[in-house]
Amino acid sequence: MQVKSAVLREMGLSAPYAKSRPIHIETLTLDPPKRGEVMVQIKAASLCHSDLSVINGSRPRPMPMALGHEAAGIVTEVGEGVTDL
Repeated sequence: MQVKSAVLREMGLSAPYAKSRPIHIETLTLDPPKRGEVMVQIKAASLCHSDLSVINGSRPRPMPMALGHEAAGIVTEVGEGVTDL
């Protein structure tokens, strides 16, 4: 499945981010859910202070990274063994 995501490939670029543009919207390939996983069709997502800390480099994470872990959506598929959320 093809999905669009806000992807950070390099931390620590200078502010303002509107100028340095550390985040790019990219099309990614998403695998179907595996055992114990859930597929959610995201309807709304946001970036929060945790994401900002990764962007500015004060909270290092492996790159590249898809940002926006605060989201709301609809469960569309479940992997084997999922019985509740």
